[in-house]
Amino acid sequence: MPSLLKTESLALTLTLNTLSWAGLILRDDYTKTQRIIMKVYGGLVFLYLFVFTAYVQIADLVVIWGNIDFMTETSLILFMQLAVSAKVLTLMLKSKKIMEVTNEADAILNSEKKVEGQRIIASIDKNTTLFLKYYGFFVAFTIICWFMGENTSTFFIRSKYPFNELKSPGREFAFVHQCIVVIFTGSFDFNVDIIIISLVAVCRCRLKLVALSLRNLCLDIPMNKRNLITSDEEKVITERLRNIISQHKRALDAAEAIKHYLSGALLVQLMVSIVVICTTAYQLAVKKSTTMQSLTMAGYLFGTSLEVFLFCYQGEFLRESSEEIADAAYECPWYTLTRPLKKTLLIIMTRAQRPATLTAGGFVTLDITEYMAIMKASYSFFTVLQQVSE
Repeated sequence: MPSLLKTESLALTLTLNTLSWAGLILRDDYTKTQRIIMKVYGGLVFLYLFVFTAYVQIADLVVIWGNIDFMTETSLILFMQLAVSAKVLTLMLKSKKIMEVTNEADAILNSEKKVEGQRIIASIDKNTTLFLKYYGFFVAFTIICWFMGENTSTFFIRSKYPFNELKSPGREFAFVHQCIVVIFTGSFDFNVDIIIISLVAVCRCRLKLVALSLRNLCLDIPMNKRNLITSDEEKVITERLRNIISQHKRALDAAEAIKHYLSGALLVQLMVSIVVICTTAYQLAVKKSTTMQSLTMAGYLFGTSLEVFLFCYQGEFLRESSEEIADAAYECPWYTLTRPLKKTLLIIMTRAQRPATLTAGGFVTLDITEYMAIMKASYSFFTVLQQVSE
């Protein structure tokens, strides 16, 4: 049996291992036979949890068409399933590339020996671990409330099966299927989100380490009375700059790869989040529900809002970490350097003016401003739905 995957990020370590056991991520240490088996296993898991579930919910939506209350309840789960399916499918198709980015980043973080650099790594790890704890709490809270609440359908979620789910053995199959869907869909959504957040956080960490290296460019080089470097010191600084430029380029390439691989899934997530926030707010404000149902909807509303916030939060700080490199280059004693070295620093600063970003679909940049726009759009759709209901 392959050993546990280990990275410098605790959150990334836990989620990568969880999804590799589910067959959704193929590990580098799998043999050819193991890879084939895990691909088949992961494909079956995806079909059972997402494709079949989407089918029975679309069928139910057709049956109840015209009933706004029932349609919002079914649409809530259906759209959430579509968002999770998009992210899981992206992870399955891009798992090899994502593992390459992860392994490269882990090697760089492991090689960091400076005390301040290790503090930066520990700070990023602590940040993602807090996300893991708080987001995991709301996911678990919502799942528990969902099981304990009363439902308008026979089971936990509204569905229309291609058989009679009110008689045995269809009743038992439907009950087991819905229990598995509620638990594992929530779990997979949580794990995939933490992987995305952790990957972006690792890119942020690499960019911060590049900025640290720039600030410490001349740290152990004594200055002479004329406040200029010697020819030997110039060779040392030139080599350091060469390494910094290489690390900067590789960090930007990693951030660009993550953006490219996840952009489509994040676009689906943002579109679905607007629908989910709108429908959960509608059910809380308009529909008469029990206390447990209200808690479930509140958990969904807050959890979805938190999910979007985490993506936008990481996107915001990824951009800031990228732009910080220009400030770090200016903070080093550039005035002591020779003209060629000054030109090199200027090129680094110029490149930093085009920061790394996280986008959805390649045209929506995820940051705090975009988060506010999403919340405003959700509220607008909620008011329209409320007027239609009245």
